[in-house]
Amino acid sequence: TNQLRESQRLLKQRQKVLAKETELHLAQKELNKYREQLSNAETARLQSLSELEKARKTVDELTTKLDAINKSKEMAIQATEDTKTRTKQLEVGSPKEAVRKDSPLKQELDSARQQYAVALADLDAAKQELRKLKKDFETSLDMRLSAAQKEEESLHSIEANKEKAAQLRNEAKAIQESLMHMKADTEQLHEEESQVLVEKDVARNAYKQALEETEKKLSYLRNEFDPAAYKTLKEKLDETNSEISSMQKKIEDARALDLETVAAITTELDDAKEICCRK
Repeated sequence: TNQLRESQRLLKQRQKVLAKETELHLAQKELNKYREQLSNAETARLQSLSELEKARKTVDELTTKLDAINKSKEMAIQATEDTKTRTKQLEVGSPKEAVRKDSPLKQELDSARQQYAVALADLDAAKQELRKLKKDFETSLDMRLSAAQKEEESLHSIEANKEKAAQLRNEAKAIQESLMHMKADTEQLHEEESQVLVEKDVARNAYKQALEETEKKLSYLRNEFDPAAYKTLKEKLDETNSEISSMQKKIEDARALDLETVAAITTELDDAKEICCRK
């Protein structure tokens, strides 16, 4: 019974150890998952920082380019205004007969008009470049905002994963400590069970040896048993018991007779004493 109880205790302890080992395995698996998520979040954060830095450089380049285009635009506008003013002056201030085909005034007027057309073309190109630059700037700004948002999300994810990983590490540590205690208890139960088995083997051997000795004695008695001698001994025993009973009866009868004799003598003595006293 004691061995059965010890075996049951050992079995339950082993089941607890197995359950704890399973729990530890799951906790370590969960911890590895969060470590991987933490690594991915860190990678995403670094990528977001790279994109953010790239967007910042793009914004700086676009800002510089925008300043240059604005200056070019202002210069083109100024050149256009100057050319337009000069053309009007030439057209208004010169007599028609002076503006001949090959006259210097005609050449200056044509040159002014040509410069005006070039200035208008430059201004139009500057406007188109400015529109394109604004579009690129807006795209770059969106990229920067997206990268900043990804950076914030990555940081939040990293902090959350760090907290969860720390919690899982603490849980895994607690499970490992509990598992160590349980294994120590299991080892102790193992030793106790081994001791019980040893004691049981010793007792079994002792019982076996005693049983063998008893069987030997019983076999010897069976071999030495003589029914005729047993019958004679029984008859002698019965005869002896009968004689003892007869002797006991005689002793009791003699004792009763002695008591009666003593009583008679006592009575006679009492009577004799009484007679003497009267005289």
